[in-house]
Amino acid sequence: MLIFKNLILIFLLLLIAGCGSSGGGNSNNPGPPPAQGTRVLGMDIKSVPTVSYAMAYDQAMALGVREVSVSLDWASLEPMEGNYINTLLSTIDSFYSIQTGDLTLVLRPLDTIGPSLPSDLAGKAFNDPLVITAFGNFLTNLHGQLTTLNVTGKLKWIHVGNEIDVSLGSDATKWSQWQAFFVAAKSKIKSLWGANVVVSSIIQFSALENIGVRTQYLNFLPQLDSAALTYYPLNADFTMRPPATVAADFDLMTSTIITKPILLQESGYPSSMVNNSSEALQADFISAVFKAWDKHMDRINLIDFTWQYDVNEATVDQWVLEFGLSGNAEFKYYLWTLGLSNYDGSEKLAVQRLRDELQARSWGL
Repeated sequence: MLIFKNLILIFLLLLIAGCGSSGGGNSNNPGPPPAQGTRVLGMDIKSVPTVSYAMAYDQAMALGVREVSVSLDWASLEPMEGNYINTLLSTIDSFYSIQTGDLTLVLRPLDTIGPSLPSDLAGKAFNDPLVITAFGNFLTNLHGQLTTLNVTGKLKWIHVGNEIDVSLGSDATKWSQWQAFFVAAKSKIKSLWGANVVVSSIIQFSALENIGVRTQYLNFLPQLDSAALTYYPLNADFTMRPPATVAADFDLMTSTIITKPILLQESGYPSSMVNNSSEALQADFISAVFKAWDKHMDRINLIDFTWQYDVNEATVDQWVLEFGLSGNAEFKYYLWTLGLSNYDGSEKLAVQRLRDELQARSWGL
């Protein structure tokens, strides 16, 4: 009888130990998600008729956002070599230098739709000495226009090129030309802003799924301070894959890119039924991203959600034309409904879901 009682006692102790809380919990009761830690939440700030940009910025900061980005096309700020247009840069310097969050500059000599060079350099290869010298001079002018911002140290990330994989593809020659350009630009940026600024080039997540493009990117990766990606779970026809696919996508990112920290410079999910989506699915995407981020928080430093508010139809129509996709309803509605809130200023379900996910992780506390 004594032996039997001892066996029961041992069994109960083992059962209690197995059911006890150890932080991670078990599959049936996973416990609370991990706290924020060093993770940075970003957002693409948008103004709408009822909300000014400054108000929208403050709304984002109140949520827990601490990074915003500004994209600058080289040709727009320097239409001809040496002919700089600095009005926007003055606004950037005066506004962002006094704000709560940090800033990312996405410089776009190469963007999704192709190169953006001063007109007298158009058509030249990126490794052409004239192009490299001109961009170095552009960076010098840029630095000189951001004097107040530079002192604050709020400019923490500078990306040279956005979704460069679209133009470079799997062409080894184009990647080699871009690498020569990037290495020179990175050296110039470090000499101007210091060693601590993070310098990268942005690719699409889909580049990792194409073996030819992936091979070229991984050869380029050692030149980068971080791996910066845009992430939208898209099908080829601009409809959306289910939010449940996010977990596997994050696994792919972190297993493919093993030598650099990862930044998701854009991450979004439209809400339109034209894209096989809805407000509910967009909100589920937010939750799926945070759950996957919890798993890979030691590898993924920053996620910037695209975007805060929907943009107006006229702007979307112009973008569709620039991309050469006029008449493609799925592409239009993909761009048109990426906002976490509507163009009229009202919130979609995704905003409250974002609040809930942040609160669950004691974000900002």
